[in-house]
Amino acid sequence: MDKSLLPNIYEFISQTYPFSQLNDLEKDATATKIEISYHAKDDCIENEDLAGAGLFMVRAGCVEERNKIDNSLRARLSVGDTFGFTQIDKEGESDYKVVFLENTLLYLIPKNVLQFLITKNKSVGDYFNSKEWIRLSSSHNYADEMSGNENGSYHNKSIDSVCTRDLAVVTKDTSICHTAITLGEHNTDLAMVMENEKLLGIVTKSDITLKAVAKALDINMPISTIMTSNVMTIDADKSIYDALEIMVMYNIKNLPVLKNSKIYGSVSTTSLLQNTQLQAIYLCQRITRAKTVDKLVRLSEQKREIFETLVQMNVKPHTIQKVMSHIADTFCQALIKIAQNKIGEPPMPFAFVAAGSQARSEVQFLSDQDNCIITQSEPDEKELAYFRELANFVNTNLDKCGYTLCDGNFMASNEKYLCSIDKWKEYYNDWILNTTQEAILASSVFLDMRAIYGNVGLVKELREHLVNKAKENSRFLATLVSISTNVAPPLGTFRQFVLMKDGNNNPYLNIKKQAINLIIELARIYGIAANCLSTDTYERLETAVKSDLLKEVDYKELAEAYTFLNHVRFNHQLRSLADGKELTNNINPEDLSQFERNHLRDAFRIIAKHQKAAQFRFAPGRGIL
Repeated sequence: MDKSLLPNIYEFISQTYPFSQLNDLEKDATATKIEISYHAKDDCIENEDLAGAGLFMVRAGCVEERNKIDNSLRARLSVGDTFGFTQIDKEGESDYKVVFLENTLLYLIPKNVLQFLITKNKSVGDYFNSKEWIRLSSSHNYADEMSGNENGSYHNKSIDSVCTRDLAVVTKDTSICHTAITLGEHNTDLAMVMENEKLLGIVTKSDITLKAVAKALDINMPISTIMTSNVMTIDADKSIYDALEIMVMYNIKNLPVLKNSKIYGSVSTTSLLQNTQLQAIYLCQRITRAKTVDKLVRLSEQKREIFETLVQMNVKPHTIQKVMSHIADTFCQALIKIAQNKIGEPPMPFAFVAAGSQARSEVQFLSDQDNCIITQSEPDEKELAYFRELANFVNTNLDKCGYTLCDGNFMASNEKYLCSIDKWKEYYNDWILNTTQEAILASSVFLDMRAIYGNVGLVKELREHLVNKAKENSRFLATLVSISTNVAPPLGTFRQFVLMKDGNNNPYLNIKKQAINLIIELARIYGIAANCLSTDTYERLETAVKSDLLKEVDYKELAEAYTFLNHVRFNHQLRSLADGKELTNNINPEDLSQFERNHLRDAFRIIAKHQKAAQFRFAPGRGIL
């Protein structure tokens, strides 16, 4: 090889995943072993030139893979694409041939070199693993690299790396006054109330101010008088974002940290937010304190910045969805309180309920409203008028806050979805016992429900009713499977994406309808079959594993595919926001990196495989196998 070419080869592999994950010595060694070849338009590589050769990388130009039997198209490849790996263990005859569409420059990593790298470097090994879910898991490292997090996302570091170890510890008999002195000595906002090594409760500076000083309590009283019991904690090996997630969900400013089930330290929102620039916690606090709709509308403008920051920092897609869902919940709760201040207290116990993506805690920037109201008993006309006014107020003003009205009118302001628990049970009975695809499609959004205000027990009762009734009618689950599998992941016979066309005849795939929703629907089906009351997609799949409906590897496949697909969707949305384009779930594969396109194929194959498995397991007349 001409040594003058080595810098160009080194730079190319340094920018090409997974070889970018090699250390400098491995990159140097690999660059020296790469073989270079030039090919003219209409040239062909096949058989002994392809089988067992190694991994070909397109450095410049364009090629097609064609099946040898009928010359049908297998794949079209361009700069950065690779071929030959599936032929690496063959001899003599190859399964396909490669035809050059234009003058092309190839790099070849010989078989023995590639096999060495696979055994020595985990990123390379995962990328070329025969199991799709392991290949998809390698996308986490790729995402860190693309986001500039060379050592992995800050959020994914352990709490152990950032928690405060200087603890203010008092006993339950320590006076309020002495506790305040102890907090000052340790320059912290949080005191742990301990008995031997057991955490009894916590006290903050704010507690002393609001619960003791403001109420003129005797400061010599024991701190147990004002401490908070039943404390939320987190293990030291959890990630920073696990801590932030808990703080967002439960509006907590200080969180005790455990190690080996013992108090180890504490972490505060202030210290974390200084590093992460994440404003979700403070936004939720300001939403809760807002007294007017105008104030909420102004606060809603911060949702975009939070979403962009989370995606840019490569936070796990599931966590992004949960944070955005909690923000949506908080807006809804604030509007209900403003409405009640205006129209009075409710005439009976009720629950304001999220449906659809918000019920699954999967809100993202394109999510619209899906909600309903469940009342404890059938409301009379006067009571109905109250809930009608409440629902209209909330739905209208959620729209002003950026949560658009549902095109299908699946909202509490639709009186069909403002009714008693008994009426809701009748709806479920009708969908389950008189199963038709039309009925289920029309109301499938309400197969997922989560209470976000009011009587949580009403939703729990309804979820239990759904699960129990579904168990009695196997045809219901079979129909759900049939509806879901009517849509196939967009992967053609020859590993090409099957694309739709928009109004301008541009090709695209709808990553929500053609991929993400298919996993959500599979998880819902398995969750109902496994008696899972949770609406969380991952938890449904985990419950199915515990109920022996899925194997652990099935969970890993579907979970990794779901995570990767949402990662692609969120990065597509981030680019659209940056470019001032309309947000959409429609993606042109040409706008994706080759890494993303390759792994989309892995995700689609996983979905197709599990759709077939669900069709067999829940086939009509089989029951639940």
